[in-house]
Amino acid sequence: MSDGRTKERTGMGTAARIVMPDTGDTLGSGHTRLTNLALPDRAGLLLQRAPEMAMSRSGRLVDRRSRSVVGGVRADLHFVELHRGELARVALSMARLAYVRSVVVCPVGVSPGRTALALAVAGLLRDRRPGEAPVVTCAVCPPLGDGRTAVPHEVRVDVDGRVQYRLVWEVLGWDQIPGWLADLRQAAREDG
Repeated sequence: MSDGRTKERTGMGTAARIVMPDTGDTLGSGHTRLTNLALPDRAGLLLQRAPEMAMSRSGRLVDRRSRSVVGGVRADLHFVELHRGELARVALSMARLAYVRSVVVCPVGVSPGRTALALAVAGLLRDRRPGEAPVVTCAVCPPLGDGRTAVPHEVRVDVDGRVQYRLVWEVLGWDQIPGWLADLRQAAREDG
């Protein structure tokens, strides 16, 4: 996993095994390809839509603008520019939409590699949630504002035999915390 910026290549990237130690080696782990991104020097959100929605809306302005960030390989990913102070609020609002699967907050200056990791972790978290509820993540703790918090998830990333430990932040509204804690208790009961 590279922390350097890449402007020329977008699309499918490096194969990686991601393990979230706080969930054990099985439930919270997966093999994935980290998506190559070319993030602009502006804040925004990376939205992952449901596959059926991604296929039905190609050619729209947001799709054309997103190609420079995510490339043409991932039709389900879209980048939307936002003001820095609006990132967490709008991300949580977008996650409530039926066709959104994941939202990654992209503050200015965060590396494309770390953002790709946040996208992969969002997928792992979503897959283990009841009803595969959408997840909002960020490579760094983003500016949150009132009524929101961020929970760090330590992840172990293995790329070509090199292991790195990183934090990926999950953004939650205060109204989501009771449900999040209930899911955590349920997962602990099932594991132990």
